[in-house]
Amino acid sequence: MKKLIKYLTSLSLVILLFPMSAISGEIIEAECSSDGKSALFLIDTDGGKQVIAGSEADVRFTKNKVILTGENGIGQVIIDFESGRLFIDSEKTADCKFSNLEALGMESTVNADADAEVQVTEPQESKAYKTICGLDSWNDDMIIVPTIISGPFSLDDFGDDGNIGIEVLVDGNGNQARFSGIVEYEKVGNRLELDGDEIETTVTKVQFQEHFGLFPTVTCNAG
Repeated sequence: MKKLIKYLTSLSLVILLFPMSAISGEIIEAECSSDGKSALFLIDTDGGKQVIAGSEADVRFTKNKVILTGENGIGQVIIDFESGRLFIDSEKTADCKFSNLEALGMESTVNADADAEVQVTEPQESKAYKTICGLDSWNDDMIIVPTIISGPFSLDDFGDDGNIGIEVLVDGNGNQARFSGIVEYEKVGNRLELDGDEIETTVTKVQFQEHFGLFPTVTCNAG
């Protein structure tokens, strides 16, 4: 995963994502660019373990994103199909256009008018907002679920809806670990509610509790 992040940061190569299985789904093409450099991704819609730039990563599709997580949960790349943004560990790194999003029930953007980009309003990078998170399990894996930005914050810093990065610190049983992800937010009255996108820990519930105990402290910030 470190190799992949290094390549993505420079965006100077053509990067191909191949599934480890010989049986594959449809291919999503992502053309991502930053500072005049570009990279091409061929992402198998089957997800699962894939070899990326010589490193193995877990590829998972959500409603409108693909999440690439390195081995042992180290390093995370998120590509948002709606906004066209590529994030490395919650930091926006590049802008992307896509072909064959029809395979995911979405419209392709590679030939779309450049002026017709989806606008996503985010708070200033220097600000961090206290966020309420919960712990849950899905298919025996422990996940972190951000639910609402509790503030303090100004609604003027946000659009009606958009994406925002979440940083999580888990502290328990003498151990600490940090996790991060990108979730969607929406203004509801004077509140900022999050749509329930989960942040993966890449460990099972049993492993999580053995490491952090039954009642760890979970601190979340959005920004």
